[in-house]
Amino acid sequence: MQKTTIASHYVRTLLLSLKRANIDYQEHLRHAGISEAVLDDERARIPYESYVTLTRSAWKALGDENLNLTETPLKLGAFRYTGMLMLHTPTLRHALKLGMDFHRYINPGYEISLTEESNGALIEVSLHSPALDENHLFAEFILSGWHRFSSWLIDRNIVLKHVSFDFPSPPHEAEYQYIFPCPRDFNQDSLSIRFGAHYLDQPIVKSDDDFAHYTQQTPAGLLIVPADDDSYSAKIRRQLDACTDCRFPSFDEVARTLHMTPKTLRQKLKKEGIIYQEIKDVIRRDSAIHYLTLYRMPVADIALRVGFTETGAFIRAFKGWTGVTPGAYRH
Repeated sequence: MQKTTIASHYVRTLLLSLKRANIDYQEHLRHAGISEAVLDDERARIPYESYVTLTRSAWKALGDENLNLTETPLKLGAFRYTGMLMLHTPTLRHALKLGMDFHRYINPGYEISLTEESNGALIEVSLHSPALDENHLFAEFILSGWHRFSSWLIDRNIVLKHVSFDFPSPPHEAEYQYIFPCPRDFNQDSLSIRFGAHYLDQPIVKSDDDFAHYTQQTPAGLLIVPADDDSYSAKIRRQLDACTDCRFPSFDEVARTLHMTPKTLRQKLKKEGIIYQEIKDVIRRDSAIHYLTLYRMPVADIALRVGFTETGAFIRAFKGWTGVTPGAYRH
């Protein structure tokens, strides 16, 4: 798994579901290796591996794949059976239709439909109890989950054309840049994702063994951008991830490797709502959190690993990224 982090918002939202069920959430935080003190700052970041562990722990404790965000719980194993049905169909079109039909029998949390239109395929979702999903975790899981699993089934990243949300822009909207890397609109009539209809004709290429491995890792692939995402920011990130100790090339050098002028690349990134410096900062931030969480390396050594020659500059940058110093984050 990449050195990826996720906003502490997602952890706090999961903990609310556990609290509503009168479950001791502290035990689950400890199991995931997450310090409760880190969650006090909204800017804090959590290693994605830790969030996956916490989610799996919450699923088991709640006995509910809907994470206590619907009126009626969804029994554990529902995703597995839905996925097994979808796996044994000829194309993505057949898989989605069968999966959605089966979903209507087993999941009372929401309605979902697939529509083919002149400008693409549309997956539309309507929650039955949106008031229970006040922080929009369930809505995000549904949209990203159907998109990510569909991409996995055909072994191709389905490039999203547009995503609509039936709620206002949330405080953590910056995360959507990575979860839904495409144009997004809020306060719409429904939750939906739109993509090219040609993907529906793609064959299902995964095997039973592939699916067994996938379910063992779930929900690892549901909220982070797929490794083969076709956005320019993802292409740049793949280049930078390969750099030693975060020694990044200049923007002009990156543009040359993508066979375009710096001006053109800058325009492409602007459409995606990001700049080169932000991509570099995200990699440095996530790498720093990775080393702080999983290794007992001195802060000075971590500073060098993430591209800082001065430890003091690294500490100031880290506090700006997360709201706490590296030492406080580690402890």
